[in-house]
Amino acid sequence: MGNCCGGAREKSTYQGNSIKARREQTWHATGTIALRDSNLKELPRSVAAVGSDAKVLDATNNRLREVIYIETLVNLQRLILARNQISELPASISTLQSLKVLNVESNSIHALPEQIGALTKLERLQIASNALISLPGSFVRLQGLKVLSLARNKFATVPDEIGACSRLEELDLSDNCLQELPESLGRLQSLKVLAADQNRISRVAPAIFRGCSSLQTLALHENPMTIEELQATEGYDLLEARRRKKFDKQIGTGALVGSMDEGISRAVR
Repeated sequence: MGNCCGGAREKSTYQGNSIKARREQTWHATGTIALRDSNLKELPRSVAAVGSDAKVLDATNNRLREVIYIETLVNLQRLILARNQISELPASISTLQSLKVLNVESNSIHALPEQIGALTKLERLQIASNALISLPGSFVRLQGLKVLSLARNKFATVPDEIGACSRLEELDLSDNCLQELPESLGRLQSLKVLAADQNRISRVAPAIFRGCSSLQTLALHENPMTIEELQATEGYDLLEARRRKKFDKQIGTGALVGSMDEGISRAVR
């Protein structure tokens, strides 16, 4: 007489292997490694097998403490690891030469590796809600960066390296420990949106208004600087002129959203 318990285990193992095989086939076929909300403590070894077929890896909302196997994903374009327990990114991230989006929000990252400078095609970097206090020197090589979120970290000053990211269009520095917005940001001629809510900012360098020739939205809610002090800053009228031009254009096209007060608090204390 056969062992029914043994047979059940074998059947369960077979079904489990079959599910894994189908999942891996899907990863290869679609280029998307979907592991969101999977209660993972580490990435499965099968991730490495996808290799150059992988375009997207999404492991949002797991319990990952480290990032492994990514050196095999040489064509990866989107790496999404938000809401995990990652304390550092590996040096092997430099192999992801095609990466355009990197999202590691809501982790425990204290520093970025120097190797991040190798990601020269990166367009969007989201590292909000971590424990960063500085950026590596290699950050200046991220010349393709368009969106950068550093909100809810521990920056006491704005890193000078950001000023070298000449294509940056959106910068979020909200909820840090900043006391001013420095002149280095004035080099960002493509910057359209600058958010610095919930800091300790009492000064905005005039170079920002003069140099950020595309700036239309400046958010400074919950800072000690008053709107009167901001308006008295040299070059502020240039920002107002750009915002009015945008406002008038929206009226002309019938696509008006918000108002002229958008982005600047009238009660910033």
